[in-house]
Amino acid sequence: MNPNSTTDDTQFSLLEKKPKKSQLFQKIFFFTLGVSSLSGWNAILTGLSYFADQYDGRNVYFILPIPNFISLCLIGLFLPRISSLLSMFFRIVWSLVILCVLLILLPLIALEMHSALGYWLCLITIFIMGIFSSLQQNSSIGMSGILGPEYVNVFFIGTGASGTIITIFRLISLAAIDSEKSIFLYIGIAVLWNIGAIIMYFAFTKTPQYRKIIQAHKKGRKSVLVHDQIITEDEPDNVIQNDSLISDIINSEIANQINQTVDSNPKTDHEPQNKFKDQISIERMNVIQTLIWINKVAFPIPLLIVILYVQTFMMFPGVAFQKSFDSDFINWGQCFISLGYNMGDTLGKFLAGNRKLFNLQILIGIFLGRFVFYYTYIAIAKGTLDANWISYLNTFLFGTLNGFITTGYMILGPEKTNEGFVKEKIGFVSGFSLCFGIMLGTFLALPFSNISK
Repeated sequence: MNPNSTTDDTQFSLLEKKPKKSQLFQKIFFFTLGVSSLSGWNAILTGLSYFADQYDGRNVYFILPIPNFISLCLIGLFLPRISSLLSMFFRIVWSLVILCVLLILLPLIALEMHSALGYWLCLITIFIMGIFSSLQQNSSIGMSGILGPEYVNVFFIGTGASGTIITIFRLISLAAIDSEKSIFLYIGIAVLWNIGAIIMYFAFTKTPQYRKIIQAHKKGRKSVLVHDQIITEDEPDNVIQNDSLISDIINSEIANQINQTVDSNPKTDHEPQNKFKDQISIERMNVIQTLIWINKVAFPIPLLIVILYVQTFMMFPGVAFQKSFDSDFINWGQCFISLGYNMGDTLGKFLAGNRKLFNLQILIGIFLGRFVFYYTYIAIAKGTLDANWISYLNTFLFGTLNGFITTGYMILGPEKTNEGFVKEKIGFVSGFSLCFGIMLGTFLALPFSNISK
């Protein structure tokens, strides 16, 4: 039994006794974080036709998402290491604030600047958006991993609901507005979700769950790795815990002060650590060391997430949208396909909240079974299966299994360890794996781009 886990276990037992009303607020907060983490990008994807109109002759549908993929993957790759340098307040609140500004700015650039300069400014803006989107999304995944599977589940239900909400408003705009400038409606919805998440964050800092996250961060700063075993120096009894919002904001400063203290007091602070010759400070591990260690702990979850999203994005949306519709129904038809996928994805993530429904073997089996959809999608694109309802049902089932497997993997990953700060880093790596899988799947889908012809 690890004596260092006593504090975490005690805090968890206290959380169990909290009123259901308090628990409900915290779950709504993580749901809101889930919606806000993807609502901005979903708004842009839904309104890509707007940018295609502004920059006629440019391959907007293929080129515009690329800067987002690059920045998402870059930040996701480095976040397990740089998270200690950026406070949680910055990674969540400031990222959401900056995303609000950029979301408003992006369509305005396209509206006012139709030149090559405007096009490149849009690409740069999307790249910067990807940076802050990755910080917010992966940090939220890490936070939920510390708190437990129910919070992971609620967060990912929010990510599924994000696509569903935007698609519903897309259908409303087709019926009522019928204008490509309805992108401003989608952007407005995304900004409102971001503002809601920002406001709720300040209330969240007063909860026991927030203090549990801060405690996990403090333990991580005091821990070293010895032959893949975590050793944590005991904190003196007279240390006063400061779990206020201020401690969150200056989180990175505290870490630097601790490192300086260790360097300036080798006889005292290094005394317990000198018992181990091969120790590595977790706080000071470089990017490669951190990634190797976390992937060893979480294996095979990060790899499975990459493969899952390669499988998904090789078919959706590229091949799925090659379904033929009448010319006056094509926008509606593609919206119904998108809605079917997002509703299925949300349902699958909801079902994965029942931990008894899956284990690693079951999830891998479902993943392998999903390859049957390659036949159905190609048959639909070629017109062999031509009925519209078959396309909608096919995509709904495809999305349901995607959501179920995704949330299952995201729950299984943090279960690989009992240490809160390691659970968080597993969340970071899992978030990177998801983005990397989407990028790979999108590029690997290119050979299928004209399969309907």
